Amino acid sequence: MLDLLKDGAAKIPAMDWSPNGKKLAVANADRVILLFDETGKRRDKFATKPIDAKYGKKSYQVKALVFSPDSTRIAIGQTDNIVYVYRIGETWI
Repeated sequence: MLDLLKDGAAKIPAMDWSPNGKKLAVANADRVILLFDETGKRRDKFATKPIDAKYGKKSYQVKALVFSPDSTRIAIGQTDNIVYVYRIGETWI
């Protein structure tokens, strides 16, 4: 979890545990989603995107995120009035 501080921003606008208890998703102020396993080890990360590339990365912030009931997708709400759903799968690769 200390990787959060190393990866840029210490501000955490949103986080959620998966319903199966095996994944933790954390959004940082740089609009990056960090995925951790149940032991706290970072397993993956990905950048979010604006509604349109012409607006650029600084045009929005992540405000909320939530796992799907089956723990395979994450819905991410942004200040540009868009919700993206990302498929993350069932297992770590």
